[in-house]
Amino acid sequence: MVEKDIPKTTFRTHEGHYEFLIMPFGLTNAPTTFQALMNVVFKPYLRKFVLVFFDDILVYNKNEDEHVVHLGKVLSSLREHSLYANKKCSFAQPKIEYLGHIISGGGVEVDLEKIRSIADWPTPTNVREIRGFLGLTGHYRRFVKHYGSIATPLIQLLKKGGFVWNKEAEEAFERLKSAMISLPVLALPNFEQPFEIETDALGVGVDAVLTRMNKPIAFYSHTLAMWDRAKLVYERELMAVILAVQ
Repeated sequence: MVEKDIPKTTFRTHEGHYEFLIMPFGLTNAPTTFQALMNVVFKPYLRKFVLVFFDDILVYNKNEDEHVVHLGKVLSSLREHSLYANKKCSFAQPKIEYLGHIISGGGVEVDLEKIRSIADWPTPTNVREIRGFLGLTGHYRRFVKHYGSIATPLIQLLKKGGFVWNKEAEEAFERLKSAMISLPVLALPNFEQPFEIETDALGVGVDAVLTRMNKPIAFYSHTLAMWDRAKLVYERELMAVILAVQ
């Protein structure tokens, strides 16, 4: 905390008043401020061999020698900015869990512990339960082919006064559950090899898949507004290409 701002964090307990000397996450904009700091600290290395999300730092390399060198740079950057790693760190791992994903040399896959509950998810009975189900599945939508098209009947139920559970919603719910428990392993991008993008314009949306050597890297899905669905097929196909590239 900047010294002049420390009094602003004062809180009262039964034992007296206390102040934070370091920034707590409970303050308004504290997460955004901390993420901005981490982006500044690791700016020279971001997306070269470092990914950072708040206090989760991932250092990735092709071999152990590079890993040792880059770890040194990361730890030095932390020290220069008076930031410290805790004992939960893992080093030189061939496979690691990061933000709900399992990352290894073989690709990126979903942590099964995170989606185990989907198989037994009960039929939603209100908008809040639908929103919770879509929130969890949407986090992994890049693993699901045609996610937007499958989920459209469920998304429609989120509209005000639109919750009417019918056969179409039930089929979409079961299809999405089935897709989520059989997710593929996505390949890692290799910028020394060419990429391919395949697109398609379906009835209610557009879909795309980014591949490398016929292996999927990520799926993309976008639900079209009603006026876009009325456009000619070639216009929707062009929209699919533009949205996929963007």
